[in-house]
Amino acid sequence: MSDTQVNCLYCGKKIANDVAECPHCGAVSHFQTRGYRSGARLRFILFWIGVAVFTLFFAFWLPR
Repeated sequence: MSDTQVNCLYCGKKIANDVAECPHCGAVSHFQTRGYRSGARLRFILFWIGVAVFTLFFAFWLPR
């Protein structure tokens, strides 16, 4: 854990700035120095590209 602490936005208690959620109230921490969901944007984009490819494949493959 990091030695830098911040106040939780919801309960006001001190928490480390590198935790994903407050250990006191369970709220998501907005002060993280590490990525909480690293790669989430890339996975989101790849998911929608996959959906588009899947849709185009079946649009051309299925008989009309």
